[in-house]
Amino acid sequence: MIEPMKKVTVVCLAGEQDRTIAQLAELGILHAHPVQPPASEVLDRLRSERETLQEALALLPEPSDKVAEGEPSRTAEGLVADIFAADQALAELRKQQQACRDQLQYLQPWGRFDPDCLADFRRRGLELVLFRQSSKKLPVFPDEALVQEISRVDGFAYYAVVAPVGTALPIEPLPLPDAGDVAALENKLRGLEQEVAEIQNRLRSLAHQRLVLEQASRSLDKRIEFQEASDGMGDEGALVYLQGYVPATNSDSLSQAAQKFGWGLLVQDPDPSEKNVPTLLRLPRWVESVRLIFKGLGVIPGYREIDISAWFLVFFSVFFAILIGDAGYGAIFLLATLLLRKKFPKAPAQPFWLFGQLAVCTILWGALSGTYFGWTGGERNIALVQSLTQEASLQRFCFGLGALHLIIAHLWNALLIGKRVRALSELGWAVIFVGNYFLAERMVIGGEVSSALLWSFFGPGMAAVVLFSKPSFNLLKTVGGGLGCLAMNIINSFVDLVSYIRLFAVSTAAVAVAASFNEMALGLELAPVLKGLAVALILAFGHGLNILLCAMGVLVHGVRLNMLEFSGHLGMEWAGVPYRPLKNSTEETP
Repeated sequence: MIEPMKKVTVVCLAGEQDRTIAQLAELGILHAHPVQPPASEVLDRLRSERETLQEALALLPEPSDKVAEGEPSRTAEGLVADIFAADQALAELRKQQQACRDQLQYLQPWGRFDPDCLADFRRRGLELVLFRQSSKKLPVFPDEALVQEISRVDGFAYYAVVAPVGTALPIEPLPLPDAGDVAALENKLRGLEQEVAEIQNRLRSLAHQRLVLEQASRSLDKRIEFQEASDGMGDEGALVYLQGYVPATNSDSLSQAAQKFGWGLLVQDPDPSEKNVPTLLRLPRWVESVRLIFKGLGVIPGYREIDISAWFLVFFSVFFAILIGDAGYGAIFLLATLLLRKKFPKAPAQPFWLFGQLAVCTILWGALSGTYFGWTGGERNIALVQSLTQEASLQRFCFGLGALHLIIAHLWNALLIGKRVRALSELGWAVIFVGNYFLAERMVIGGEVSSALLWSFFGPGMAAVVLFSKPSFNLLKTVGGGLGCLAMNIINSFVDLVSYIRLFAVSTAAVAVAASFNEMALGLELAPVLKGLAVALILAFGHGLNILLCAMGVLVHGVRLNMLEFSGHLGMEWAGVPYRPLKNSTEETP
């Protein structure tokens, strides 16, 4: 359920606002909402420090395998300074490396080049000119010019010409390189690479103290949070006040704290128009694991929306099982979950409960449909439910599951509306979805469904939507509004139901891919030892790839059916503000 909230205003003396913030943080129940935009030099400085810390963390590579012996514990400031200094040094070294590579690339066709030769030539009244050409025939040079071919690279011939200064030459000269010692440049490049490697090793050594920066960053987050609360307080002369929200069950605790610390306190119900009321989900233990999915998606229901956590978890588990569709894969998931739980016994339990539940559902569905690592029994049907191996029956099941999912949404809407006429329009939509199921049976599967059966559902359903969607004492307004509502949504309702066919499509594709890899592996004609090795590699790669593709299908399709189709028919926008109370600890609020 979504915990009811109270809007509170805490009033204190202007000189005690920081102490009041600290006392509220100790209490740990008030979700602060600024009365005015928080702004101050202190807040700007703290935000700048946090940004610098985050930049430093982003620059750290993965730590080396071994911690450098004798590496002392460092302060966050010292680590940040060292990280930025190392990064700046790396940037300069890479700039020098690139300059060397560019120069080497230019010099490569010319070979070794000694700049001292140029000075010697000039003393003798000679000059060195470089040129290249793609044609094999050289132009005619003066008799006093000496032409020497240096190399041929990428279809071009490279030449050097020595001639008296001022001699007219029939070529387009290339600029002389600043330095021509290829060996020296290569040595310099190797030295630069060594320096880069040393600095990178230093950064990997510093990465072992990443925790220092992460702790400093969390500390800054808290200081910024408190400073924002302080700067966002309203003021009335000698008094300042802070507004926010507390769970209704904690309002008495706040009242007792107000009496203890001498605050003024106003507690009231949030106005229906307020959009900043935070959402605090209180979930039954068996549903608690769905919080991990919401956190991963970065969504939470709005305060005035409904809590669909239980239905979300139930249907997501079913969708997951169908999309993976293989009992063997489910067994791998379950085994991996149990092994990881044994290895990390102190880790939070939510991920293990969630993946364990999804694994069990996948095993059950795989057993029902008779699929084990892509093997379906060959000529013998091993499915516990024989009809799930037939395409039409599986499609029919997906449409039935979709109809049930969306009918639940509209029945829920009717319950929320209560004993009002408009609730009948939601019941009308529920009846329309029964008709949509039979229409999908007729249009998609090709089943024999009579028009009379279809209209026995569409007729009453559409009539209820037209008559009760926009109830009014004016009959024309009622019918007009109802027809508009029906026209805008009737086609979409059928499309939403048909979209559940994606469960069938992805599941069938996954079984086909797994079976193809099985056939590829077992059909090899090799020596027994080589065949065993090849079969193991193909099966490991093939089924690993298939599991990855199935997981992507769950993220795309399993989540979508809950977040878009089901939530859309409930009118949910998932626009909630997470409940984050002022508190000293960094533990997340459930």
